[in-house]
Amino acid sequence: MVVLKTNIDELVLRPFKVEDAESYSRYANNYNIWKFMRDEFPHPYTYYHAVEYINDVCIPNKGNYFAIDYQGTAIGDIHIEKQTDILRLSGFLGYWLAEEFWGKGFVTEAVKAITGHAFDNLGLNRVFARVFANNAGSIRVLEKAGYEREGYFKNAIIKEGVILDQLQYAILKP
Repeated sequence: MVVLKTNIDELVLRPFKVEDAESYSRYANNYNIWKFMRDEFPHPYTYYHAVEYINDVCIPNKGNYFAIDYQGTAIGDIHIEKQTDILRLSGFLGYWLAEEFWGKGFVTEAVKAITGHAFDNLGLNRVFARVFANNAGSIRVLEKAGYEREGYFKNAIIKEGVILDQLQYAILKP
C-alpha cells in the first residue's frame, strides 16, 4: 500500500477504501467544488456516487488514485491518469478538496507529493492539469507546486450554460 507523505502534519495521500464514501460524499456534495469540475462529477453528490466511484475507479487503479487524508478522514481526491499511446509518458492530474480546508496549503502539498510519485514510480516524465480560467485558487495551487502555464484555450469549455476559457499547466520531470 502506497502512502504519500506531505510537509503538513497529519496530511497524507493514501489509497481509498469503501469506508471513505461517507466523508467523500459529504464533502463532494458542494456547489463551490462542483462548479469547477467536469460535468461527469455529479451534483448533488450522494453516498451512492461515492461508493460507485471508489469501487469502480479508485480501488482498481492502484497507485494513481489517492484520498487526501487529514487526521484520518478523506477530505478530497487527487489522482493522475496515465495517458496512452504517444502520450504514454504524460499523466493528467485531477484533484478537489473539501471547502473547509481551502487556503491552508493542503492541495499544494498534495500536488507536490503526487507529482513526485508520478516521476519516481509511475514512469512519467510530464504531468499536466487543465483548469477553468476563472478558478484562481487552482491556478495558484499549480503555480505554487511548480507547474507552468502552457496554454490558454479560448471558449474551450461549457459549464452551467456558460462558455469559458481553460488553461493548461504542466511540469516536467527534473
